[in-house]
Amino acid sequence: MTRLWLALALAFSAQAAEQSLSLKVEGWHSKGDAFKTEAAVQRVKGVVRVSSDLPGKTITVVYDDASANAAAIQKAISAAGYVSHR
Repeated sequence: MTRLWLALALAFSAQAAEQSLSLKVEGWHSKGDAFKTEAAVQRVKGVVRVSSDLPGKTITVVYDDASANAAAIQKAISAAGYVSHR
């Protein structure tokens, strides 16, 4: 039985992987806007790392694809008051 659990755990961990997503963000005018967006995205379950580039108006998110997805990240950005697109 222990081998079965170990095999299932290994199979699940093999399917989950970190993904990286870069998005353009509209509506940023200051470091505060970028910080507000980073904080909103960081609250999405499964997000590992968030960084923003204010001059380039982009945000890059590293997330665990077993827990998060691009739609959830974009929803968090939208809830913070900004528009994002690829």
